[in-house]
Amino acid sequence: MFFLPAWEAMKDFNNKYRHCKIICLALSLSLVSATAFIRPCPAKAAARRGGGVYLTTPNPTNPLEHNNRAVELGSKQLWQQALEEHKLALEGDPENITFRRNLSAGELRYADSLRAAKNLPAAITHYRRALFADPNNAPADSNLDYCLNALGKNPSDPSYRLSLAKGAEGTPDHFEDAVVEFRKAAKLSDTGINHFYLGQCLMRGGKVVEGYDEMIVALRKDWPKDKENTEALSDCHTVLGDTLKDFAYKAKGYQDKSVFTRRLNNAASEYRRAVTVNPSNSNAIRGLRDVGIEAVAINPSFRNQMLLGGAYLLQGDFDHAKLCYEKAWRAEPTNPDLAKARIAYHQAVVESALATPMRVAETVQKVDDLIKLNPNDAQLWYILARGRDRQGEKAGAVEAAQKAIALNKFVNPLLVPFYNNLTGQGPEAAAAGTSGTAASATAGALGGTPGGTGPGAANAAASSAKAKPTVDNTAAYGKIESLIKENKLDEAIKEADTLAGASPSDGKVWLLEGTALEKQGKLDDAATCYRQAAGLKEAGAADALRQINTSRVQPLLNDAEKLIIEKNNAGALAILKEAIILAPNLPSLHRKAAQVLKAMSDEGEAAKENKKADDLEKAK
Repeated sequence: MFFLPAWEAMKDFNNKYRHCKIICLALSLSLVSATAFIRPCPAKAAARRGGGVYLTTPNPTNPLEHNNRAVELGSKQLWQQALEEHKLALEGDPENITFRRNLSAGELRYADSLRAAKNLPAAITHYRRALFADPNNAPADSNLDYCLNALGKNPSDPSYRLSLAKGAEGTPDHFEDAVVEFRKAAKLSDTGINHFYLGQCLMRGGKVVEGYDEMIVALRKDWPKDKENTEALSDCHTVLGDTLKDFAYKAKGYQDKSVFTRRLNNAASEYRRAVTVNPSNSNAIRGLRDVGIEAVAINPSFRNQMLLGGAYLLQGDFDHAKLCYEKAWRAEPTNPDLAKARIAYHQAVVESALATPMRVAETVQKVDDLIKLNPNDAQLWYILARGRDRQGEKAGAVEAAQKAIALNKFVNPLLVPFYNNLTGQGPEAAAAGTSGTAASATAGALGGTPGGTGPGAANAAASSAKAKPTVDNTAAYGKIESLIKENKLDEAIKEADTLAGASPSDGKVWLLEGTALEKQGKLDDAATCYRQAAGLKEAGAADALRQINTSRVQPLLNDAEKLIIEKNNAGALAILKEAIILAPNLPSLHRKAAQVLKAMSDEGEAAKENKKADDLEKAK
């Protein structure tokens, strides 16, 4: 409600003396609030306005005086000047609720006058401004609806109000209109997505606190499970994560680093939720990576390395993900989260179009070894099926998929569609595959490690079934060998990798690529190529694999020896098991593991390890 100042002229006092003066005292009383009063001012100090209008309030020098001047201008129907003064008062004291309501009341009275003059578009604009200043201004809300109805629209239709909001949001000068219409849409349809739209609009307009609060409200509302709502819910978590990350950066220079760390953790939680809801949310993935980098810089702990590795995995950056997971493994080699994320990593590899043939081959080999340890794991069989399909091994893919379905056809929502596609029983599940890739990577982001420290036995059984290439690649061999001799290793690897993608069953190509990688010092990648070549019965590949595995596991053996000297047999055994995963065909590793087991009085397991060593030595 808009109150006008009341003025009462004092009576003139005359005396009978010649030098008597006329004294006029003006008493001002503002009824806008219990605390806002206009100071008495002599008439001779009053400001004169155009048109013969005199103002008795003093020239404003503070928010209260701007408010009082606005009230006086409003009493004289000078609406535009009055609203400007109300805005100045509110700008000077933004937290003053009375000033905010006064501005809203002034906008309402001005809009009413415009509506009476049949200027509905202008009236609508000022009714919205009244509601922006005070969302609880019921007369403004009702009169705005009246004007929209007079224009032939349905003001009670939430979709219509939402369309008005989105149209206004796209225009910089109509931010207030957008906020008002988003509020109305959320009031008419109290759903999560409508509150999210409102919160997002407020944040874009610089109202960060109000927008953040509205986002929290949105998360407590209903979110129907359709594509639009799913993406919006994920975006809501992302915006919250971005906001928390910005607040974290502000605390980066604090002496107490715990504040920075705590805020980073809060931001990471929101990004994780965003990715869980929508694994394809690239903004959330990027935010999670940024938070992970900052967290690792402060403390390269197991959890922080896992966080960053998971973010890289979500981006399809397998090299960085692998590096982070290896660091996490070295920090806590027995943590159960490592095994969970190893599976997520391998699934992401076989489902991602970003994975190179060499990386797919590495995953297939390692998953095949895991299956030997866990033959009833349907998820592993599914990953193996996808990997073999990527390698052009359709028969092996069908066999592995059948095994997965027999164990648990619900282990992965893509399993049955993938099998149907393989056997020609259904359409290609390409779209589903994309979401599956991101979904599996999400598991890695939430904690886990891949095959960088995973199993590494040769995939001999599967690879032996591969047919020899029908294409003559002799000329290509010569080119790659020439590049290796000239030490143009990057070019040689690129040529070999391209040829391996076209002829995955060509063992010679894998052997050449392994040679180039070994010369570059990339022993893990070289071992993958040698293992693939050995599985394809390529001459010399098995010896090359054995030699390079010895080099790869030497650092682990050194660590194990130190722990044995320190009488930490459990820790030494854990490291030896990881070394065996990397190089399962080295008898020396099994002998060393048997020694440690015997020292731990586990004669049964020690005997098993000695038998494995004996068998490997006989097979040479």
